[in-house]
Amino acid sequence: MTTATVRESPFIINPYIVGRPISEPELFFGRGEDFRFIEDNLRKGAPVILCQGQRRIGKSSVLKQIPNFVGQDDFVFVQFDLHDKSQSSLSRVLYNLGQAIIKQLQLDYDHSKLPTVTELETNPTLFADSFLTKVYQELGDKNLVLLLDEFDVLSIDNPASSQESSVNTFFRYIQSLIQQDQRLFIIAFIGRQLDDISKFLGLFKDAPNKRIGLLSERSARELITEPAKESSLGYDSEAIDAILALTSGHPYFTQVLCHALFAQARTEQKWQVTRDDVTRIVDDAIEIGEGGLTWFRDGLPIPERVIFSAVAEAQKKAKINPNQIVQDPLSLLEEYGVTITDSLTKAREKLVKSGFLGVVDITNQVTPYTVQSYKVTVELVRRWLIQRYPLRREIFELENLDPEAKASYQQAMERSDQGDVSHQVKPYEQVLKANPNHFRALFEIARIYLEGHEFAKAVECYQRAYLVNPVRNQDELVESLLGYGKHLMEIGEVILAMEQFEQVLRIEPDN
Repeated sequence: MTTATVRESPFIINPYIVGRPISEPELFFGRGEDFRFIEDNLRKGAPVILCQGQRRIGKSSVLKQIPNFVGQDDFVFVQFDLHDKSQSSLSRVLYNLGQAIIKQLQLDYDHSKLPTVTELETNPTLFADSFLTKVYQELGDKNLVLLLDEFDVLSIDNPASSQESSVNTFFRYIQSLIQQDQRLFIIAFIGRQLDDISKFLGLFKDAPNKRIGLLSERSARELITEPAKESSLGYDSEAIDAILALTSGHPYFTQVLCHALFAQARTEQKWQVTRDDVTRIVDDAIEIGEGGLTWFRDGLPIPERVIFSAVAEAQKKAKINPNQIVQDPLSLLEEYGVTITDSLTKAREKLVKSGFLGVVDITNQVTPYTVQSYKVTVELVRRWLIQRYPLRREIFELENLDPEAKASYQQAMERSDQGDVSHQVKPYEQVLKANPNHFRALFEIARIYLEGHEFAKAVECYQRAYLVNPVRNQDELVESLLGYGKHLMEIGEVILAMEQFEQVLRIEPDN
């Protein structure tokens, strides 16, 4: 097919891959340093190698490419995905692993007889003593490397606590296996911080650890330009710079953006991409990558999600006012009525450590001091967060942090409006004590104080409630301030009363 035919055909396949790991070596770019790290440690005899990285960073693609780029003369590789094995028994996991070994290494099934699930349940050592022994006989001098994807899924607690799950047995079994078997190696891919996975510490205590991060600029440029060469899609240098500014070399988001640009070029029959093309395709790219973006964010705990949205919002505010530096996310959350807890403070640092946020040192032009500013690492993600998870809405996720407080709130609602004011607010105060960011409990306390004409306490509660949700709580805050001001006038506290009325005018200048 000629270049002209390719350009005119509406059916040409988009060469950019979205939604699946890349198994084709010719479509894979970069990661040479990662492969060298893995091969060096395999040849040094490291029984376990750990590869960490956030969701959608390309860990599964790296895993699939290891057999193409690492130690083919001395090692054979078997890929095994654990994402759906968190509730499986040890015997079932071992049986499925055995099936994967037989299929991927194309072994003679009769010669490498695999014990049944029942046999493995009775005697798990059959996997190594019987099955693996026969596997090694067929491998000759080569060693076996297990590529375990989503390994941290097994750290999820099994709700059926009466049954021993793979989390309690698989790690111990693997640990004992590699201590005894000199021909078995494991490369484990996980998506969470190692510090967060206590059950891994024994197995990975001394394991070499490689973070799978962003692509180098050179590799990112190759990922942009190389896949589309057959279609003669070209990029202006400014267009490539714009793509890099939006994606920071993140492979998934680079693929998403280029996928959208290719589709646009094919539709418009305009095969040279400019900076303007990149600018106007952002919303389409976000739509194409919605599933991956959601998966990317959903792997974070609630406090980290809230901080993520807070930093995105802080950057938005700074872009509107160029003279303003990006506000610290904790400071911004306080302005939204959030009580800063230890989990929120730690969440900010975890997001930096895992690469979701970057830190920028800014020198104050007035004073010699340097301050730290935070930013969402991938600009495309920041824009998506602003669209889909605005901070004003996202802070309400904090109500779900404490299940007991959440249940107590429901119980309080069922017996609401019983007794005097102090009796009515007590259960909601207990909810706030357990979770200071249960905003609906705060709203209920404020309402009860207002309806009971305890205006001073109502003002205190509604001032915070107004920060959380100005639209919902403005009228009630004004009513509380007016009621409190009138009460102060009646007892002769004129100056304090005027302060309440001045607050009303700041909220409603025409009142």
